[in-house]
Amino acid sequence: MAPLGLSVPTPQFPVVGNNIPIAVAFMLHIAVASYSLGAIAIAPVMEARAVRTGDPLARRYARSLANSYYLVFSLGATLAVFAVVFLIGLYGREFGDLVNVFLPLVGVIFGLFLLLTPLLVLYRNSFDSMPPRAHITLGFAVLALQALFVVGISALDTYLITPNHAGFVDGARNAPYLPLVLHRIIASVSWTALFLAGFAAIRLARATDEKERVFQSWAARVNIRIGLLAAVLMPIDGFALVEVLKNVQPGFFGNLVDGQAAYLFVIQQILFAGVLLGGNIALALEMPRGERLDTLGSGAIVVTAAGMVLGIMPAQVLGSDIFWLRYLGIGAATVATLVHVVIRTVPARAMPRLAAAPGAYAALPYTVSPRSRQALVSAGVLALVLALFMGYLKEEARGNYSLYGELTQQQGQGPFNPNPSIYP
Repeated sequence: MAPLGLSVPTPQFPVVGNNIPIAVAFMLHIAVASYSLGAIAIAPVMEARAVRTGDPLARRYARSLANSYYLVFSLGATLAVFAVVFLIGLYGREFGDLVNVFLPLVGVIFGLFLLLTPLLVLYRNSFDSMPPRAHITLGFAVLALQALFVVGISALDTYLITPNHAGFVDGARNAPYLPLVLHRIIASVSWTALFLAGFAAIRLARATDEKERVFQSWAARVNIRIGLLAAVLMPIDGFALVEVLKNVQPGFFGNLVDGQAAYLFVIQQILFAGVLLGGNIALALEMPRGERLDTLGSGAIVVTAAGMVLGIMPAQVLGSDIFWLRYLGIGAATVATLVHVVIRTVPARAMPRLAAAPGAYAALPYTVSPRSRQALVSAGVLALVLALFMGYLKEEARGNYSLYGELTQQQGQGPFNPNPSIYP
């Protein structure tokens, strides 16, 4: 029998229960952490573009991204502490088992912050004092450390689905690991850029200074392209992830597409459809032609909408024999979006700078059509919701398991009760 001090009931949050506080803490942390990864992934690339082309807009954008990452960094860490404390107190058995089998890896990935924090401070505060090429290299070093944290923590996340391999590096041997890591990194870049495109649209609508209007118009134009180009990669990687799960963890796969979480899978596809449609509408109305759609924009929107209608059909409607139509529809929507982005971008059209003539405001993208700005904001908000919803979907597909097939949620609750033989 365990000592009296360890024989305590599992704490319970009044009214809301235990799951909601943990979910809220993790959702907020994931939003901040994935934004951090997306921002630092784009910042040094934009700074390199500024050095190569002399573009002051790209330089300002890189500095703004680095500053925003710097400002939310401690918030993300604080939310992570809350989430971990909740896990320790409410799911002590699960957390203890997980950390025990991944202890060396956990030590390393949290130790990364001892390097990441000072390098981030240096990167943010040395834009003007450090040589440009050295500063760009420093930015990529910060990105590498932030990405390494995601690479490491994803091993623990994968273990919750396929608890087969653990340890310092063996967690990467779990079959879903690679597609899950890639999906997480791509999604971070995509939703961050789309969210910033929507933010730029709001700032553009409120700006009165011409320089500010030029920058926000440029930022919206660049971000929507970055976000959509990353977004069209997600179904490819997502298909690989689903196929891996179908083969190595069929019970989890069944819950995901035809079981208790199947309706959530459909909602996920609806959110993704909203992102693609919002992005295509924004592209189609980008240039100052009023609210009229050209042939390219109309075609991209129609194909995307039709493809995603097929993509959101649940397995119960399509049936196993023609389930491939779902993939065909999503594929058509992503290809249409990709073609639309490429044609609108290559060859690059010269971005308008400061206008010399009165009335030249209309020459700036996203200044004429309110619907274009509304589409940017909608795509950005839906992209953020989609990124968080994917995590919720993955948790729900595990059913009542903490470690799928090994440890139920009920077994994972409560304090860890050591073997009585260890006491004298």
